[in-house]
Amino acid sequence: MRYDLLVRNGRIYDGSGTESYTGNIAVSGGRIVAVGEVSGDAREVIEADGLAVSPGFVDVHTHYDAQVFWDPLLTSSCWHGVTTLVMGNCGLAFAPCKPEHRDPLMHIFSRVEGLDMETLEKGVPWTWTTFPEYLDAVERMGPALNLVALMGHSPIRMYVMGKDALERPATRAEVAQMKELVRQGMRAGAAGLSVSRSPVQVGDHGEPMPGKVAEDEELFEVCKAVGEFGRGFFEFNPRVLIYEKDKSERERDFELLKAIAKETRLPTTWIGLIHQWDQPTLWSELMEKLDGAFREGLPIYPQASCRPIMFRFSLKNIATIFDDMPNWRKVHFLTVEERKQKFRDPEVRKGLRYDLVEDPLPRAFSKRWDLMYVNEVKLEKNKSLKGKSIAEIARAQGKDVFDTFMDLSLEEDLDTQFLTPLANADEAAVDKIINYPHSLVSLSDGGAHVQYICDTKAMSLEKAIKVLAAYPAATLGLKDRGMIRPGMAADLAIFDPDTIRSLEPYTVNDLPGNGPRLFQKCEGMHYTVINGQVLTKDGEHTGAYPGQLLRGNSGM
Repeated sequence: MRYDLLVRNGRIYDGSGTESYTGNIAVSGGRIVAVGEVSGDAREVIEADGLAVSPGFVDVHTHYDAQVFWDPLLTSSCWHGVTTLVMGNCGLAFAPCKPEHRDPLMHIFSRVEGLDMETLEKGVPWTWTTFPEYLDAVERMGPALNLVALMGHSPIRMYVMGKDALERPATRAEVAQMKELVRQGMRAGAAGLSVSRSPVQVGDHGEPMPGKVAEDEELFEVCKAVGEFGRGFFEFNPRVLIYEKDKSERERDFELLKAIAKETRLPTTWIGLIHQWDQPTLWSELMEKLDGAFREGLPIYPQASCRPIMFRFSLKNIATIFDDMPNWRKVHFLTVEERKQKFRDPEVRKGLRYDLVEDPLPRAFSKRWDLMYVNEVKLEKNKSLKGKSIAEIARAQGKDVFDTFMDLSLEEDLDTQFLTPLANADEAAVDKIINYPHSLVSLSDGGAHVQYICDTKAMSLEKAIKVLAAYPAATLGLKDRGMIRPGMAADLAIFDPDTIRSLEPYTVNDLPGNGPRLFQKCEGMHYTVINGQVLTKDGEHTGAYPGQLLRGNSGM
């Protein structure tokens, strides 16, 4: 028999978590047709002797909603064995959207996901108004990877309420309109709905996420509309599980998640199970709550990251890491020149210092100045500071850490780039988090912030592949992805387990408008196969764009 593709003599990690074995994989029509001892020839043969062959990885948390229109290759995810992406997370999507709401929606996406407004204005074609039209536009792009699209609560709320979506609760009539929009999206193939109430996610004028203004009853009712279809899943970024510190509100958010899961019986995922220096035991406390929910039969899954969540930023382009600090919020949305004037004002600096050094409340920024590093400098005289922490520099200069941080930035016209872990810097905690049986290990934020990979050896390769491929695929209802079995889609990652690693990111100026971004490739990933076609070979794109928009109404 002649196949389309034959992978020979690879070490097969089939996604089940059981022991790997050496064998062949035959592919025809984009699907796996035989595994193990396979005879016959093929139009294309991959000799995988000495290489691991696994199902392609499923990334449950990305933000490629805009990037897909100027980069259907979906870099940098395409270089790392990822074959299926979920976009539309954090309550953010680009549909439905009336023409008059495009600007405010882009401002929110720009601030929250770290993409310049010029990039969005030049790169998003806006050939749609409704969510079904948006899905059609994505499909026409012919993406390189498989895409799963969630609806976002923020654009739905804005479509119905206009600017009031940022200011007040919805009426019953407005909630009914939102539910109908959700039904339209689900009928067209949406995979479900995402919601964000995070206090650190604001637009670049300081406006809140629409979901933050919504009452619990509204969110419950809108999620019920998804439940009517008996399929799909939810993604929830709560007000309090990560950043806010009022325990009663934390309990309310978790009870809302439980109520949604109980009502719909659909998987409910939330952000996230991570280690934080400011609340070092919170992750274990949340595990206990999740165990209780599972004992009640409620499918609530935490999204977790296997790496330190690193933030690069300058005070010219302040990261969301300071967005939950009241005094910093006052300067975030000023022009650069106005901001520099404020940074030199002694009274303003008192407030900014209080937020970063003295405030006893836990915040997104850990106040660990020994973990705040100088990543890039502008002036030649400061090159010796690269790689050093602010705490180390302050000791050497005999200065306060806050003054060291601010003075260096001002000296370099706010261009100094800093690097600090937002979360997951404790490797022992990360080990336990990603080994938690209900964790969905993902949170790449592809299409938004670029972060580092954590190389912790926390589990066997067999288990790691199950965690990265089979488990998320099964949880999210991707019935023919995530495993190497006859009849499954031929999504494969073929790599050398001894040399696989992410390379250091570097800057490229390829965004619409020639804006900069960080680009990261991978060593040791020899082939990525999607729907039976080779997408990458030895780190290079083959020119194929074999991905599909996986519509929920067609079984995904």
